[in-house]
Parts: sequence; C-alpha cells; structure tokens
Amino acid sequence: MNRRFFVWSGSLFILFVSTALLFRAPFSSVFPEHREMKSGETVVAFGGRDVSPVAPVVAPGEKNRSWSVGTLELPPFSAEELLVAHPPRKGAPLRFAEALPVKITPSSHGRWESRGGRERWVLRIEAPGARNLNLGFSRFRLPGSARLELRAGNELQVRPFTAADNDAHGELWTPVVAGAELELLLEVEQEERSQVQLQVASINRGFRPLSFAAGYWKVGNSAPEGNCHIDVVCSATESGVGPALDQYRDQIKAAGVYTLNGEDTCSGSAINNARNDGTPYFMTADHCGVRSSNAASMVVYWNHENASCRTPGSSQNGGDGNGPINNFNSGAAVRATYSASDMTLVELDDPIDSDHEVFLAGWSRTGTPEMAVSVHFPNTSEKRISFDFDPLRSTNDYSTGSNPNGTHWMVIDWDHGSTEGGSSGSPIYDQNGHMVGQLSGGDAACGNDDADWYGKFSRGWDGGGAPGSRLRDWLDPDESGSLTLDGISMGLSRVIVADAEISEGDAGRKNLEFTVSLSEAVDQRLDFTYSTENDSAVAGSDYVAAANADFFLAAGQLTKTISISIEGDTAPEENERFRVALSLQGDAPVNVSDAQAWGTIINDDFTVPILVGPAVVNGRVGEDVAVSVVVENTPTAFSLSDAPPGMEIDGQGMISWIPPVSGEFEVTVTIANEAGSAEGRISFTILPNSLDQALDSPGGGELSSGGDAPFRLDSSSDSRAGSNRAQSGAIGDNSASWLEVAVEGPDYLGFWWKVSSEEDYDFLRLTVDAEMRQEISGVRDWDYQVVAIPPGRHTIRWTYSKDVDTREGEDHAWVDFLQLASRSMPFLMGPAHVRLNSGGPVEYQFPTSRPGASFVPVQLGSGLSLNATGEVVGTPLADGEFSFTLNIQQDDEQFSIPAMVEILPASAAGEAAYPATGPNWGLAWKTSGSGTWISQSEETSDGQAAAAAQGVPHDGRASLSTWVFGPGEVAFSWRVSSERDYDFLYYEVNGQQRESLTGNSGWQEYTEELPYGWHQLTWAYEKDGSDSRRDDTGYLDQISFTGYTGWVLQAGIGQKTGVTLDPDGDGQNLLFEFATGGSATDWDAMPIPVLEDGQLTLESTKRVDTGLHYDAEVSGDLVDWNRSERSILRDDEQVFRVRDQLGVGVANERYLRMTVHPQK
Repeated sequence: MNRRFFVWSGSLFILFVSTALLFRAPFSSVFPEHREMKSGETVVAFGGRDVSPVAPVVAPGEKNRSWSVGTLELPPFSAEELLVAHPPRKGAPLRFAEALPVKITPSSHGRWESRGGRERWVLRIEAPGARNLNLGFSRFRLPGSARLELRAGNELQVRPFTAADNDAHGELWTPVVAGAELELLLEVEQEERSQVQLQVASINRGFRPLSFAAGYWKVGNSAPEGNCHIDVVCSATESGVGPALDQYRDQIKAAGVYTLNGEDTCSGSAINNARNDGTPYFMTADHCGVRSSNAASMVVYWNHENASCRTPGSSQNGGDGNGPINNFNSGAAVRATYSASDMTLVELDDPIDSDHEVFLAGWSRTGTPEMAVSVHFPNTSEKRISFDFDPLRSTNDYSTGSNPNGTHWMVIDWDHGSTEGGSSGSPIYDQNGHMVGQLSGGDAACGNDDADWYGKFSRGWDGGGAPGSRLRDWLDPDESGSLTLDGISMGLSRVIVADAEISEGDAGRKNLEFTVSLSEAVDQRLDFTYSTENDSAVAGSDYVAAANADFFLAAGQLTKTISISIEGDTAPEENERFRVALSLQGDAPVNVSDAQAWGTIINDDFTVPILVGPAVVNGRVGEDVAVSVVVENTPTAFSLSDAPPGMEIDGQGMISWIPPVSGEFEVTVTIANEAGSAEGRISFTILPNSLDQALDSPGGGELSSGGDAPFRLDSSSDSRAGSNRAQSGAIGDNSASWLEVAVEGPDYLGFWWKVSSEEDYDFLRLTVDAEMRQEISGVRDWDYQVVAIPPGRHTIRWTYSKDVDTREGEDHAWVDFLQLASRSMPFLMGPAHVRLNSGGPVEYQFPTSRPGASFVPVQLGSGLSLNATGEVVGTPLADGEFSFTLNIQQDDEQFSIPAMVEILPASAAGEAAYPATGPNWGLAWKTSGSGTWISQSEETSDGQAAAAAQGVPHDGRASLSTWVFGPGEVAFSWRVSSERDYDFLYYEVNGQQRESLTGNSGWQEYTEELPYGWHQLTWAYEKDGSDSRRDDTGYLDQISFTGYTGWVLQAGIGQKTGVTLDPDGDGQNLLFEFATGGSATDWDAMPIPVLEDGQLTLESTKRVDTGLHYDAEVSGDLVDWNRSERSILRDDEQVFRVRDQLGVGVANERYLRMTVHPQK
C-alpha cells in the first residue's frame, strides 16, 4: 500500500472577524429570543417586546388542516431619519436599506405542513416602516425538487428560486420587493426535505423607494431629482438628440443597476472579452464597494427601463416610471479592482439568460474619445442616456487640468441629459460605441453645466500590475493585444467553433477535426461557408487549405465537425497553427462572433532548442515581474539556476518573480526537449519602488496612493526600518491623503503608524475593504498593529483627513514597515504592549506567526523577566509600567520592537461587572480620567453587584477599560441615570465610540462582534459643564464573552491568548483547539486519515457556531495545494469531513491540509 500522510498546518489558521456593529437599536439583541408560552405556541421577541406568534412545526405524518402563516414581526424604524442621513451623491454608492442581522432557518421559524407528498414551509416577515425588503441567505442549498418563492399580497414577486441557484459560496441574495411585508414559501418533495439548507442571515429594510423593487408601481416615489433625462426607449426625434441615439441601441442593453449587501446600489455594465465567449463579466466603479467578501451579495437588474418615452423637460420626465424588474442575476466573484482608475470587474455567478437579450459591451483602450455617451440609472430610477458631443479631457479624478497620463476622462458638460447619485459605476462610450470608462463622480445635474469624471478603461487595463488589479488578464486572456473590441449580443444562439490540435506525423495525412456547436437549438437549417487562414502553419506544406467550403447544421442539430487534412513530415519545426472561420449565409437568428478557432499542429520532430531572449528584463521592487522567454525548436522543459529566492519558471517558459530588493540579478535558463538542452543568461535590472522602499514592503501586495495629495517617501531617522517612511501628502483643510495596499488572503498584515495632528479633528484612519477599523488623532508616536486578512483579495487603506480649519502639530501621518506573515519571519502577531493583573504569577507569551522563534531574554525588574520562548514570567512586586526592547530571532532574521508590560492593580469595579453566576473572566482593568469607578450593589442587573461611575465633576469623564483578544463576541448590560442629552454613558472599542446612553435608560443589553487582535473596551461616564440629574452616573454589569475570546479566557492559560500559541505542546495551536473542540491544556490526538472506497478520508470534530469557515486542501508534494472534496459547509454541524478525490492508485504520496478561517 502506498504511504499516506496528514499534515496539520497551524500556520494557515487565519483569522478575521468584521468590526461592523451588529445592531445599535435600543432593544436587547440582534437575534430573536424564543421562550415557551401556553401549549402549542411560541412567541418571538426582540428585546423583550413580544411580537406575533409563530406556529409549531407540523410533522410530515400529521393530518392536513388549515394553518395560519407563521409571522416574524420586526421592530419599527424611521425611514425618514435614514433618508436624511444617506442623501444621494455621486462618487459613492446610494444607500437604500438598513441591514438587520438575523438567524432564521426553516427549523427555527415559520410553519411546515404536508400536502400530497410535498412539504411546504411558510414564513411571513413584517417590517413596519420599511419601504421595501430584501433578504440575504448565508446558507442556500436546495435539492432538485425544491422551489422557493418570495410573495407579497399573495402574489409571486420575482421568479422562483431552485437548485439552479445553488452556488459554491453557499449564499443567495434576493431582489428587492416593495412594501413592508414579505412571505417566504418553500415547497419540496417529502423525501428531500432533509436536504434543504436555508438560513436567512440578513433582513434588509429599505428606507428609500427603489424603482426596481418588485411591485414598485404600487409604492412609487423613486424618481430622479431632475427632468432633463432621456429615457432609453425614446426615438431619435423624441429625445432631441437626433440619429446619434439609434447608434447606441445595443449599448443600452448592456447597462445594469445592482444592489450590494442588500443595502447599497450602484450602476455598471456587462462587458465583452476578446474570446467573445459570453463570459458574464460586469464592470462597475471601485468606490461602489464590491469586494471578494461581499460580491456574492450582488443582485444585477437588466432591462430596467420605462415602457414609453417621457419628453425631456416635462413633469412626467422627473416622475415615477414603470420599468420591469424581473430580469436579474444574483451573485458574483471579484476578478480585478484598481482604485486609481476607480475600476472593479466582477464575473457573475451564473450565465446571463439569453431571454434577457443583454449586450456585452465592446471597449477601447486607445485614443481620445471624440464624444461621450453615458447609459445610467439616475437615483436608481429607470435607465437613461446622456450625450456630450465634445472630446473628453484626460485628467485625474476631480481635476480640471489636462494630464495626458491622467487616470480619468472628464466630461466638461453634458449637451443632452445628465447624471445623478445612483449613476456611479455606469459606462461611458466613445464615438464608435466602445466603452472607455466608468463613472467615478462629479457635479453634473439637470440645470447646470458642471462636469463628471469617469475612470479610464485604458488605465485599468494594466492597473496595478497583477491579475487582481488589471483588466487585461480577464478581457484578453489569450494576450491578443487588441486595442479595441466590439460587443456581442447574448440574446441569440451562439455558433461556437472549438480549438483543436493534432500531432503532425512523419508522412501522409491526418484529419484534424473541429467541432462546431450551437449554444441552443434553432428551428431552421443554418448554412455557412468555412475557410482556413495561414498563421505559422502554411497551406500546401502543412495543411490542405479550404476556401468558402459549404457547411450546414440541420434544424434542431446542435453539433457537427469540420475536417482539415494535415500534412506529415520529418522536418523539425515549431508547433504551428492556422485558423478556421465560419461565415453565415443568409440572415438566420444566430450569433457568429465566436465562429472561429485555431488549429494547432504539434511538432513531433526535435532538434536542440535555442534560447533567443530576452537578454535584459526591467522591473521594480515589490511589483510582479512576468516575462515569457523566447525560444526556438520546441522546448518541452524549462528550469532556472542561480535564480534569486522566489523566482520561478513554469512549463511554458514564463518566469515570475516579485523582487524584494533593487539591484542587478543574472539568471541561467535551461531549456530542453527530446533532442537535448541548451542554456542562456537573462539579466534582471530591478529599480527601487518609492512607496515600497518607504514601507520596507516584503512584496506580495500592490501599493498605491492618492487623494488630494498622495503619500510619499520621506527620508528620516525616525523610521521603524531603514532610513525612510511613507508620509501623507501636503493637504489643506477639508481634504485627505491616502495610501493603500491590496493583499491576497488568508494572511496577516503588520504595520507601524503614527500621527501628529489636531486632536479629535484630524485623523489617521485604517479601513479594510472600506470598512472602518481604527483611527488615531493628536500626537501619537509609532504604534505596531496587526490586521487579519481573510481569504480572497482585500484592500487595506490608511487615510489622513483634515476637517475644515486649524492646523496643529506637524499636520502629517506616517506609515512604515509593512510585513506579511506569509513572507516575513519573525512576525509578531499583535502589539507589544500588554496589560496584566497584579497579585499573583503572570501568565503571558508573545505570539509569533510560526513556531521556532527565539527571544533575547530581558530582566524587566520588580520580579518579572522575559525568557527565550517569549514568556513573561514571575510575580510582580509592584504595579507599574516596564519598558524594554523585544528582540525576536528566527531563520537568521531579527525583529526588534519597543515593548511594555503594564501591571495593573485589582479592580473591584471590573470584578463587579462580571455576571453573578458566570465565570470570573480574570481581566486586567484600568480606571482613568476625573472621578472613578466603584463596585456597588444598590443598582444591578444580576442582583449581586455592578460597576458604577463615581465622583465625575462637571466637564469631567471617568472611564473603565479592559483588554481582550478577538475574534469573538462581547455582551453586557448597562444603564445610565443622568441629565438627558447632556450627560452620557459611552461604550468605545479601541477609542472609537460604538454606542451611548443618556437620561434614565433602564438596563439594556448590548452585543458586538470583535475582529482578530487585542481590543480596548471602554465604558466612560461623561458630563457637560453644568447641572446634574437623577443618580448622575452610569452602570455596567454582566459582561461576558463568547467565540474564541470567551473560550481562551476560560481555557486556564491566563493571558496566553495568541491564536498561534500551543500551551499544551500537542502540535495544535489555540485557534485549531478552539475550532475542533479541543483542550488548550491537555494533549489532543490528531485525526487519522482512513482509506475507504479507494479514497482517503479525514474526519474531525467541529465546534458548533464558531463563526469560522472550515476548508481543506490536498497535495502530492507539499508544494502545490488544491481544494479537496469536502462534505461540510454548514456552521451548525459537528463533523468536518474531507476526501481526497484522486484516489490511492494514482500518486505515491497524498497530503491533506485543514484550514480554519472566519466565514466573512
């Protein structure tokens, strides 16, 4: 039997939890609470407020009878307030809804009943105050017999969802349905009921009417702000534009409007690629916020246009329309994003239905457009079209000055029509009908002559230099070099000719067969002619030419072959190719844009290969270097010697490398085939990269900068590595400078940051995929932070922004010394400032990303020391701060960082905040400010004790803080008794306010998810300059933690909370122990692979409701890893099971690797 191994890869247990607040309403919890009432009835309540009953589950065998629909009533919310808070504006997605996280499954809500061998589940959702509703399913998988409907007023609102809507990511996001009520109706065959996997994770309540909401015409009020817009159905005469309008009828069919996260909406366009193969690519603006983590939530609407022309300038033009909403695609995957030109390209999960007759727009990446045409959705209303008959101006974003190398096209003013908020991401076309950009923003509107700016398609073509940040890999995958491309229609059956290849042979003739196929059958005979065209293969000597040869497909026929004769010979030569192209005879309703193919003649006669070039290759530090070697005589193998670390060559002769340093590098390339081998030398000249040099980047990320003035390299002795740092640009009031890096996860990103600014007004902020994470202000010295990067491509941005006036400090921000855990050793997994309790032996260890790091021992003083494994040991003799330099060594590399161990006194107030019957969390607490926090028993939530602020003077603030390690969830009870609207109790995370109470609030529950890393949790009572009311204090009680945070605090390992630590030495780090139900202090056995049915299978225990995603990969050499077959996708199951699909008879060795990371 061949050997099999299992590898447990602790280094891949990558963490990420969103910092987004789950809910901020004044009721207790995001999820409904269930409690038993009288027999046969359950009440679903939000925050203690009882709402309508949900009927019990009906067993399949029970007698059928009339059942009322189970109803879930949501708390009311104010649409008017949210409309004020989120006005339409270009340059930003248009927010139309507020997401309410929930956890709804057919087993927890609604009603089941049996009817004629089919099971039926119904749930009614009522959302008082909502203008519309849409749902996000975090788990969606239906068996073949199932059908899920969205109904309102007992009418089907959009097409039913079936097993055809199952996608690999397991999510489904629905179209928007108008109104405040929605009914889910699921039907499934009785024997397949157990296969239904549904979980609603988000109910998104609309506060803004949307014209594309199903049933919209019953609601209305989503008209654009202006009345100058041109309906796309207008005739040339009705529009006032003239014949030019008719030239863009196809392009009109490419435009789509979409929702994202169930909350935001933007515009975009379907776009063609050079293969003309109908791949459903969709282009939009980067600022619309589509990311790998949320692309599954995209719902794109097609053909949303009014049924008749509303004359521009009329009152009807600015009124409500009647565009249809039943053509849509749900779900996508991000392919490329490039913020400099505001470009995002996604690929939709499913092919676009041919019945929708969508046009895949053509494009151009050359020249200056002589005119501009925009197809868009103003304020998300029905599709409109705008014209400017003047040349576009090349500029940078929101700049009026000409710049031939600019990132954007400027429309100086529109001659006909305009744009509005909601138009973001919409395409702009040139005089040839080719897309040349997408809308970034501007001030144009009906009634003014202001400008709009569109990110250039041409700048996004090469983008940031990698497939994830440029268009060319996706829109020209075969590297044809096309500068322009025409669009194609998806509404016709496509004629497809498949490429073919054949070995040449030494004599005689062979037939090379090309398969011609139709994407769908047609009911008439199709007549064609076909011809061959020379490329490297030449007719006569290499193959027998065909010229206008007849060919046909009978009515209903889907496939047929064309045969071309290949001439054999014994002459050594390169692989050669020629082209076969079909031409349609007549006007049959088919699309022949893909009716051509390449025939390749594979050489089977060899001589020693020759390396032709290139001799010299240029590149920049930290950016992809990719070069294809030029060869002769058909080499079949490639290798490198004397190559710098990280440089590789593939089987096609493509060299790839991300150079970490500048300099000259000479590499030997060996090429070989059956006749022998040869060598050649290539010289690489790598130039410095200013941003990369400033940040001392390890590579692996794409760096860019922008804003009103970009970050720049700043030479300074005050840097964390080397002699320079990245400094924010010189910006004025009410402006910003940003620096960002695009990183492929899973990984960890470490960095240093610092700011010198006006306290509480000018900020250095950190965002991940546009989601706020942390901010610092005032004068803050260098601080080390770590961000967890989830799987997929993500953008980390640092933004220094100023308010409207006043300059303080140096008025700059700095970032330095970027590290990636996958590329940097040693890598410290969190900040080096730790807080520990006094009164006993300390238990803390500095975590690194991989085992094997050693630390330079340090005597800290007062009974404490740091040992060689990074443990802080001893019993502190006194409270206080102990500063030192933390020196870490690993694999001949060293990392040094200023560190501090802070010993804090015991806190009676902190301990009083623990639950009366729950665990003593053992946290370190710190009180600061004017006044203090105490333990008291007069006002509590648990009947025992609670923390309370005491002695806070006017204009004073007393805070109580603790520190915990995420990912996890914190929950607590709090209340305030104060002067309403003047004195407040605040809750803050890492210095950012999360929520506040004022007046006489009563006890309230609060819950929030915490992402990876250390978090400072602060409760602060703050008073204004006069008057006191009621108890004049705030209270805190029943603080608790779940997820990894709670588990590790109760694991019996003190503050050794780092996810990569292994306190019990069993080879399984803490994150893995948590994920699989293991113990942090006892030895746990590794799971053992089992050979069954010719496949290698591995099973592992899986902790329920971890909030983590479990995955596995398979390898035959511990180098190349591929996704393995897995049978577990659900978070509530208790077994993780994977199988090796290859089987034991194929490879000598097989490895399985398990990875754990968050679901989002």
